[in-house]
Amino acid sequence: MALRQVASAGAPPHKLHKSVQSSHLPGQLIIRFKTGAVRQMAANPVGLSASARAVARATPDEVAGPLDLLRNVAGFRSIKPLFVTGTKAQTPPSGVMALAAVHGALARSATHSPRESLTGFQLVKVKDKKITPALLERLRASKAVDLVELVPNRWLCAADPKANRQWGLRAIRWFNGTHPDAMKVHVAVVDSGIDEGHPDLMDAIEEYRHDGNTARDFLGHGTHVSGTIAAAVNNSVGIAGVADCRLHCWKVFNDPTPVRKLQNFNFDFYSQALASALDSEIKVMNLSIGGTDHSKAEATVFQELRDAGVVVATAMGNEFEEGNPKEYPAGYPGPLAVGAVDEMNHHASFSNTGKHIGLVAPGVNILSTVPRIKAAFAATTDYDSWPGTSMATPHVTGAAALVYANKAKSKAAGDAVIKRLVSTTKKLPGMKKKKFTPQYGSGLLDIAAALGNSRKKPK
Repeated sequence: MALRQVASAGAPPHKLHKSVQSSHLPGQLIIRFKTGAVRQMAANPVGLSASARAVARATPDEVAGPLDLLRNVAGFRSIKPLFVTGTKAQTPPSGVMALAAVHGALARSATHSPRESLTGFQLVKVKDKKITPALLERLRASKAVDLVELVPNRWLCAADPKANRQWGLRAIRWFNGTHPDAMKVHVAVVDSGIDEGHPDLMDAIEEYRHDGNTARDFLGHGTHVSGTIAAAVNNSVGIAGVADCRLHCWKVFNDPTPVRKLQNFNFDFYSQALASALDSEIKVMNLSIGGTDHSKAEATVFQELRDAGVVVATAMGNEFEEGNPKEYPAGYPGPLAVGAVDEMNHHASFSNTGKHIGLVAPGVNILSTVPRIKAAFAATTDYDSWPGTSMATPHVTGAAALVYANKAKSKAAGDAVIKRLVSTTKKLPGMKKKKFTPQYGSGLLDIAAALGNSRKKPK
């Protein structure tokens, strides 16, 4: 709801759910090994049962140095390639990874990365207390290493019977004119999961990935976002979504456990979701998440997504009244950053502002789908009204799907979709006749104008 994670299902459901969060994930590092080094390792493969001596012979000396540092100083636990596609690598089920498995992870980052710019990235888990400035400095000094950074944390930013209660659709002029068929437009929702049996969503789901976790959306956030994008229209049930598109849902927050009740962000699976969109049918991606840490690794993949023609709509964040920090991924150059307005088209009191904002959409009291089993963020089941830039963002995602409907996926087409959405916005009174403001961006999303259903240009 760009909502922060909550530990208890008893949190007030109609308020923004917040808790104190670390800006980075404990005990995790992103390390990018140079492309030449990992390719050399890929050219000298070893089996998982290979001896330590055999692995040492197949590992370049410049790579052995930082690996030894991780093992001997940092309390090394595991390493896994980021931004890779294809079959999963075999790794030991528990304990510290064997040397052969480490070699395989590094090699796979060369052979299974979809782009040259994404080779060599590794997610490394170590003992959190061992991550010190001195350790980071020593790792960065290695001739085999291009990048070392902490892993950024991200948090969730919250003709049918209920369609007349969807004020947001009227605000963006969804009911004006006709819409193109978006049934062949594939949209990724990277979030807390989805209730894949919800009657308003089940026919829209093309794919649901929740590797290592159950299918249940414990928070309800991903289900709410998905409903705004693609809830079935005129099915005599619930609400109407903006576009009749195909959803590819990725659950990137781990299930709660008896010991750890927070829904922890899974950067590894998140990286897989982003990389998988590059060479796929996915044209649009919704990211109703945010966090204050900038990541060079994350910025790299977002540039690749832009170059591949994927339109990424992402939430500005809900911390305006807590210092208005710049949040990511909205703050990167590639995504389309979305702020929120209320029913009066005023800046929502919680919505972050900044020069990177693209436009605004309805984000207060937004009615949408929630799981049929009570979820942590929901006051009820089936349908609920929430606030947040998370709720504004899927309006833009659905609009992007409609504008992209009859275009082949390409960088030029993706850029044209973003330009169309931004250039056809409705100018709001709070903008005081300016073309752009940090509160409203270029203005309020206007679907009718973006689709050419308006004879008059939006004011």
